[in-house]
Amino acid sequence: MLGTPKWIEINGIRTRYFDKGAGEPIALITGGNFGSPSSASVVEIWHGNFEVLSRQYRVIAFDKLGQGHTDNPANDDYRMQAVVAHAASFLSALGLRGIHIVGQSRGAMLAARLTLECPELIRSCTLVNTGTLSPGVGLNEVELSGCPFPPVSRESQRWVFERCAYRPESIVEPLVEAGYEVLRLPKYQEAVMKMTRGGLAETLFLRQLAPLKRETLQWISDAGLGRPTQIIWGYNDHTTTLEAAVDLFQLISSRDAGASFHLINEAGHHPFHEHPAQFNAIMLEFLARLRR
Repeated sequence: MLGTPKWIEINGIRTRYFDKGAGEPIALITGGNFGSPSSASVVEIWHGNFEVLSRQYRVIAFDKLGQGHTDNPANDDYRMQAVVAHAASFLSALGLRGIHIVGQSRGAMLAARLTLECPELIRSCTLVNTGTLSPGVGLNEVELSGCPFPPVSRESQRWVFERCAYRPESIVEPLVEAGYEVLRLPKYQEAVMKMTRGGLAETLFLRQLAPLKRETLQWISDAGLGRPTQIIWGYNDHTTTLEAAVDLFQLISSRDAGASFHLINEAGHHPFHEHPAQFNAIMLEFLARLRR
């Protein structure tokens, strides 16, 4: 859906990515986390944006550490901090500077951390539908619980995608197949085993994620993100709330008077997928404004 993938080794981690276009770089970051038993987040969800944005910019979409076709973390380091370190090394290995970083859901936490920790790499930051980063408690675990299909199945993959969407019919079969292909990978099933039966989801990933969120929000409150920022939000997302989005925007805009907020109607957790033309127009206008 995004063309021919490329591969690069990052500190011993074989990493898959897609790269197209020329000019200022845009990095697209998906949500999700390694070892989710019902569904895998895949970069193919950006298929309605990748081609259009690459006509004016260089666009990179990469599989995060342990997700998609990228290797699992070494030494069972199933933490968001390891995901951030891998992503920073990946972007540096490609020699990218002045990156327009775009992160959705848990990918927005990654985008924010990269902006804060590696400001020399980042030109702007776009945050999309994220309960992980927004103040308060995210609703992913509640909204996506009770899947009626067996884990690691094509049916569970489709159910989660459709559950996240305002229009279930927007979930096309190639997207489901891309996720199901990842679910069947031995390395992904190993991650599922360690995160669920091995307990690492509760004892390591989520336990470390909570203080990281508090630290990140405090950092933003104290000093801002330090780069031009916009929030794009699907109005009908059940995995988080509009109030959480507004709270996040208030926090960011208190330190960045130029920050902007865009609300897309009849859109769920992936507004860029359900309304690609509207999302792309928002992105291109934001980037054009930065150029001016």
